[in-house]
Amino acid sequence: MGISICTFTGLREDSIRSSRFRRRLKHCPLLLKRGNFFSVELKELRTLVMLSELGKLSLVAEHLHLSPPAIHKQLKKLEEDLGVPLYEKIGRRLQLTQPAEVLLPYLKDMLAQYHSALSALDEWKGLKRGSVRVGSGPTSYVLPAILKHFRRTNPGVEVLVETGNTPVLLESLGRGSLDLAMLVSASLTEGQDFCVEATWDFELVLVSHVRRPPRRPHLADLKNFRFILFRKGSRMQEPIDHYFAANRFEPNVAMRLDNSDLIKDMVRVGMGISMLPLWVVAKDVRDGHLTLIHQAEPPLYSKLALVRRKLTYVPRPVQAFIDTARNLDRKHLRLLTISTARGGSGFHSS
Repeated sequence: MGISICTFTGLREDSIRSSRFRRRLKHCPLLLKRGNFFSVELKELRTLVMLSELGKLSLVAEHLHLSPPAIHKQLKKLEEDLGVPLYEKIGRRLQLTQPAEVLLPYLKDMLAQYHSALSALDEWKGLKRGSVRVGSGPTSYVLPAILKHFRRTNPGVEVLVETGNTPVLLESLGRGSLDLAMLVSASLTEGQDFCVEATWDFELVLVSHVRRPPRRPHLADLKNFRFILFRKGSRMQEPIDHYFAANRFEPNVAMRLDNSDLIKDMVRVGMGISMLPLWVVAKDVRDGHLTLIHQAEPPLYSKLALVRRKLTYVPRPVQAFIDTARNLDRKHLRLLTISTARGGSGFHSS
């Protein structure tokens, strides 16, 4: 399985004159009002989108493997064709003008549709290849299992995996630079721009370095323990905060960190107790380095969700990836919850 990054090149004039392409632009008057619009090349539009994301000509040039003067020339030609200024210098960064901001969502949609059109054409030609671009948070137990099974059945498909927090992944999904995203969210619902293709419940467990922690304590009994939790407002911390609030418990928070493995390491050296996904701590529990605390309150569950940008056409490799995720046998995901982990070999939560 390889890794690839798709870039967009110029679109032929006969393609850009098609009625379907014109319909994509009917809601964008600035692009249609000038008679010479169809001299604009797709690569110039792509450059403007990249400038909105990176803010510097040098960074855009590096990303697109061109020289800064070539990037500057593309943008100046685009300004001449459209008859409006597209960017201005603010400090050390370049900022889009208001006309450019009006154009931006339409350009992103055009580039995404262009990529989908090329994928559809490749499939029509019978090419047994393709690509899937997947975004994932820093903690995703399910994704490696999906990738393992997907590679077996789709050896010719390249997969690109990017990491980021939920807002960044949803933004990338919305602008079409990702096909799918694996997100942590207990309350994620379908939005206008994306749909949920598959979900998995997973358990967040209390964990300590103490060999003999309190047996079946209520959360209130843990008020004197120091807690090491995720950063406030993070998708992993949100369900924990709601859980504590619902049980009228206010933890004594000693640290807040971004990384689950770092939190686990802090617990291992006795800096406090924490609430972490079971898959993060399962090996340390088996090896005796950590111990689970089974609270008297009901267990806490959150969700992993595989989401897709809403498009009329779903490329075949992307649909194959979704199907692999949906059909993944739960025996390959035993560490989602304590009940399924006990069904596996070698795990004892004591």
